Amino acid sequence: MKNDFQHLLGKDKSEVLEELGQEFNFYPSEIWTYILHTNFFGRKTLLLLFFENDVVKIIKIKKHYGKINS
Repeated sequence: MKNDFQHLLGKDKSEVLEELGQEFNFYPSEIWTYILHTNFFGRKTLLLLFFENDVVKIIKIKKHYGKINS
């Protein structure tokens, strides 16, 4: 699944919004999250996008229960 989002590297925030939508991200924030999947037990798979100068520099996918710690 990690390689599915590598095409986002180098895109700016407006391009990410066009492709993935707003979700609940604060536009000026340097970290945006998108919920990719939630299973029966509440475990979530998240896409984390880390921006530098409004351009995606790092992409991570995390699985977790409860509160998000980036």
